[in-house]
Amino acid sequence: MTTEFVLYHAPLSQPCRSILLLLKLTNAPYKEILIDLVKGEHRTPEFLAINPFHRVPVVVHGDFVLTESPAIAKYIINNVQCEDHWYPVDAKKRARYFREKISGKPVPQEEKDAAYTEFLEVVTGFENYFLSRGPFIIGDKISIADLFAVSEIIQAQLSGTDFLSDRPKLKEYVERVKNETSPHFDDVFKKIFEVILTRTK
Repeated sequence: MTTEFVLYHAPLSQPCRSILLLLKLTNAPYKEILIDLVKGEHRTPEFLAINPFHRVPVVVHGDFVLTESPAIAKYIINNVQCEDHWYPVDAKKRARYFREKISGKPVPQEEKDAAYTEFLEVVTGFENYFLSRGPFIIGDKISIADLFAVSEIIQAQLSGTDFLSDRPKLKEYVERVKNETSPHFDDVFKKIFEVILTRTK
């Protein structure tokens, strides 16, 4: 029997959603342990024993612990039977995945506006370069790069601005990823969409 992956995660975290979606899409055996960041569950002695850096996501697989989302994604791909397009065997395609993945970092409240403006500039570059070459980041098929990218794009909607309505190309890209990951997409993103809805009313 295959050892299950134990995922410690918080639904509002972009990397956590990406990893959870990947587990579902690859039919990996897993169980979820929700970590309430507001209650400080990521700082409890029990959690710090797993990850001293008190961050999520964390995946435990047997006696092996992974704490960085890109490493987690690669590890899952390498330990389950799944199609090559998630993380291509081809070395050049793998290198392009790491070069082209959108990534966002939490910023202090006073820098939110500047960060949002910078994000829009990145999105414009993403549209003009990546989305002009094909339906997905590294080719004609979806990969883990798209899971991370879409999670970041959706997270940006927490600003309360529906920037996707003015960007049809980006909106179509999000829809493509949603369609490719259905029915798990709605389940994984349910919590963040609920929060976004309260911000955009």
